[in-house]
Order: sequence, then C-alpha cells, then structure tokens
Amino acid sequence: MINAMSLGTGHSVLDCTLGLGTDAIVASYVTGSGGRVTGLESSPVISALVRAGLSSYNKAGEDIAAAMRRITVITTDYKEYLATLPPCCYDVVYFDPMFRLPGRKSPPVDAFRTLANHAPVDRESVELALRAAVKRVVLKERRGSLEFERLGFKKIYGGKYSPVAYGVIDLKG
Repeated sequence: MINAMSLGTGHSVLDCTLGLGTDAIVASYVTGSGGRVTGLESSPVISALVRAGLSSYNKAGEDIAAAMRRITVITTDYKEYLATLPPCCYDVVYFDPMFRLPGRKSPPVDAFRTLANHAPVDRESVELALRAAVKRVVLKERRGSLEFERLGFKKIYGGKYSPVAYGVIDLKG
C-alpha cells in the first residue's frame, strides 16, 4: 500500500473509504507529524466508533498512537465530499471499497460489514478524485478484479501471491 501510494513524510492522503481505519493509520504513520490524513466514512455508526477508537485507544506504542490521533474522521459520502474539493488539494486519494466477496471470515469485521456501504466505486468518483489529487489515485481491490479495468486503473501494484492489489493512476512524477 505504501509503495502504491508512493507515500512519504509530509504527504496528504484522503482515504475515501475509511472503514475501520487500518489503512489510514498506516498512511498517518508514514506521512508523520507533517502529513495530513483525512478519512471519510459514510456509515454514521462506523464513523463514530472509529473516531472514538482513534482518539482513545491506548494499547499501541507511542508512535502508532500519535499516528492514530492525527487522522481526521469525517462522516460523509465520498462522492459528495470529493465534489466540494478544490483541485490538487491532496497528494493521494485512496479507495478501499468493501469487497463484495470477503476473503475470510472474521467475526469482528463481519459485524461491521452489515453497517458498511457496499456500493462499488463509480467512474465519476474516480474523475472527482483525479481532480482532487496531486500525485496519485489508488484503488485497493482483489487481485485480478475487473474493477481496475472498468475504472481506468492500468498500473497494478502488489505481490504475486497477495490476495489484494492496488490500482494506480499517476498524475505527476
């Protein structure tokens, strides 16, 4: 994910599909205190739980806890939010939509799955993301997913045996 996003210290990331916040935490850790990570979550319940967890979880190391606290959580639909953004306001715009066929059973995650937005990313949302991004738009999907082609992601990152892959549309550098 870090390579697909081409993340570095001080970068800004818009995670359009925050979910439980795992990818946003990694992005915040990598971008550091000079970076900016904003997570959008359309489910009010998931958004409230994740916001509370990010601000209060105290079993992580100091660096991870600091990364968690730096994430801004916004309860909104990503397409509506993207439409309000000025051009070139985030280095990376990231989508990790809910997989329609989960790879494995996970009772804690399965409980959230019923609350999550299962709508696939559409081409208009990708176009809005391309307008908002400076460097890249990244889509996480199952390896071999037809979503990459449907949405115009031609560059694919990920290990040969990894069940997930990252589609990338480069804008600069």
